[in-house]
Amino acid sequence: MDEIPMEPEDLDIEPDTALTITPENVEISEENIATGDQPQFQYPPLFPSKTLLELCNSSWSRSLKDGDESQPYLRGCKWSPDGTCCLAVVNNKGMHVVELQKDLYVDSVTADRVIDVLDSVIHVKEAGLVYDYCWYPAMNSCVPETCCWLTTLQNAPVQMWDAFDGSLRCSYRGFNAVDEMEPALSVTFSSDGTRIIAGYKKMLRTFDVGRPGRDCAEHKISSPASCMATDSNLLAVGSWNTSISLYSVSELDTYKSIGKMHGHSGGVTHMKFTPDGLKLVSGARKDHRLLVWDIRYYRRPLNILSRAVDTNQRVYFDISPCGKYLMTGGTDGILKVWDVNKVDWTSSIDTGSVETDNASFKFPLHSDCCNSVSIHPYRPIVATGSGQHHFSDPTTIDNGDISPERTTDKTNEVEMKYSSNSENCLVFWWTGEVPNLT
Repeated sequence: MDEIPMEPEDLDIEPDTALTITPENVEISEENIATGDQPQFQYPPLFPSKTLLELCNSSWSRSLKDGDESQPYLRGCKWSPDGTCCLAVVNNKGMHVVELQKDLYVDSVTADRVIDVLDSVIHVKEAGLVYDYCWYPAMNSCVPETCCWLTTLQNAPVQMWDAFDGSLRCSYRGFNAVDEMEPALSVTFSSDGTRIIAGYKKMLRTFDVGRPGRDCAEHKISSPASCMATDSNLLAVGSWNTSISLYSVSELDTYKSIGKMHGHSGGVTHMKFTPDGLKLVSGARKDHRLLVWDIRYYRRPLNILSRAVDTNQRVYFDISPCGKYLMTGGTDGILKVWDVNKVDWTSSIDTGSVETDNASFKFPLHSDCCNSVSIHPYRPIVATGSGQHHFSDPTTIDNGDISPERTTDKTNEVEMKYSSNSENCLVFWWTGEVPNLT
C-alpha cells in the first residue's frame, strides 16, 4: 500500500503502543515545546473526492437452531469515543464489538485496497429486544476500567458491560409504584460520565455510576421517554407522542423544565446535539423529516431536511465532531450528507424550498434499509448498518406463485408488496482523500 506523507494535524501512533486514537496522539514538534503552544486536533476533511471507498464489512446469518421467523438484521451501530472499535446491535444476535484495522489508525488508503471481513471480538448474547445502548463517554482503550457500555432491553434492568471480555459488570434497577422492576426505554450517560440517566414510561431516573442497584433520583414525566440526548447540563427527552422536552439538570440530579418542542408527525426515535451545543437535530418514525432546532428559540424548527423513513424502525443519523457534516440513512438505502459549507443546514428555513431535497451528497449504499450511520471521532471513516424485518407476502402461496385474484390489471404486480431485498451488514467506508482515483 502506498503511503501518503502525514500532515502535522494527523495522528502519530507508535506501533508498539496501546491501540487508541485520542487528541493526545497529535504530533508535538520542537517548535510547540519552545513556544509553549499546545497542538490542536483538527478533524480531517470529509468527501474531498466526493466518493466513498469500502474498507471492510461484516454480516450475520441465521443459525441452524433459529426458526424461520428469526431475522438477524443490524439495528444500529456506534463508534467508541476513542475510535478503536464499533458496537453493533444485531436482532436476535445480541451485541457485537468489531475492531478497526490497525493500518487505518494513521495510514491513508488507495483505490485498490482489499476489502477486509470484520470479525466480532466481543459477542454478548442478549435474551430480549435491545431498546437502547451507549458507550461510556470517556472510554479509552489504555484505561481498561473506562471501556464499557450500557444497554437497556426487554424485561431487564440497565446493564453495564465490559468491552474487553464482554462480562457483565453491574446493573441499575428501576422499580415502579408497586415495587416491580421495569425496563428502561432509553439510557444515556451524563456529559461528565458520572451519572446514568434512564428514561421510563412515566419517570426519569438518575443513577450514580459508582453505586449500582436501585438507589436513584426520580423525576416524573407525562409521556414515555423514547430517546434522549445530553449536552453539558442540558437534557432533551423525545417521546412517542411526537414531542421533545428540554430540561436543565442540576448537580443534585433535579430537572428544571425549559420547554417543549412540537413538529414531528411520528414518535421521536433519535436526537443529537451539535458540537457547539446550540442546536438539536431530531428524527421520528414514519416521518420523512429531520428537524433542526435552535434551543435558544425552540418554538419552531430552524430547518427541515428530507430523508426516507417509511417504517416504525429507528433510523440513526450522526453529526461529525467538527459540526460541518450531517449524515443520515433511510429506508431507501441511500446515505444523505449535508455539508454546511455547501448547504447551510443550520440556517433558517427557506419556505420556498422546504419540500426540495438539498442534500450535498447522495450515496446509494444498500439494497435494504440503511438504518444506522456513525462517524468516526478522529478519522475520515463512516460506519453504516443495513437491515429491517421482512414479513412474508400473504398474496403468495406455498409454491411461490402469485394468486391471480390479487394481481392488478395494469402491471400484473401484487397489490401488497413485501421487499425481497433482504440485507444485513455492517460496513466501514473511507470518506477521505483517495489518491489515483479514476
